[in-house]
Amino acid sequence: MPPTLATQRLTLVPLGQEHLADYTALIAQPAVHRYLSSAKAIAADPPGQAQRIIELAQAQWRERGYGPFAVFATDTGAFVGRGGLFWVERLQAVEINYMLEPAAWGTGYATELSRRFLEFGFDALGLERMVATTNPDNAASQRVLLKVGMRPDGQRDFGTHMVDFFFIDRADWLAAGGA
Repeated sequence: MPPTLATQRLTLVPLGQEHLADYTALIAQPAVHRYLSSAKAIAADPPGQAQRIIELAQAQWRERGYGPFAVFATDTGAFVGRGGLFWVERLQAVEINYMLEPAAWGTGYATELSRRFLEFGFDALGLERMVATTNPDNAASQRVLLKVGMRPDGQRDFGTHMVDFFFIDRADWLAAGGA
């Protein structure tokens, strides 16, 4: 059974069908998906894209033992976003990522989530390396990744778009004191 995780202020529950309405409302917001390579597809069909991601999430949990979570503010129970670990075939790597409600931007939630995802990946799953990608224009996400100890490693051409690439190895995580 997939785990429920927590941070100081957040509760993370494996993303499932019960989160479809909240997740659809999240990704339907142009500000939320503006930096995503799939922004046009999301804008054209938020419910369909949300369903597709939830199905991918459930498959990742079944096949790999990790995946994305629905994220809730512990104090209010409000849905504040989605994030977690994804296997990215194109990168042959586990990627940490997050997507938050605009009302949650600037609260430190992205940093809190990223730290928890690194801890989960390295400590609980025994991963040796994790990566993250950002749109080159998304300075806020780049700052979060640097803050949690990830290192920039140039840009990658994904054919239809460029991404800034970040990584962290288990040894670097442990040398920095882990969580």
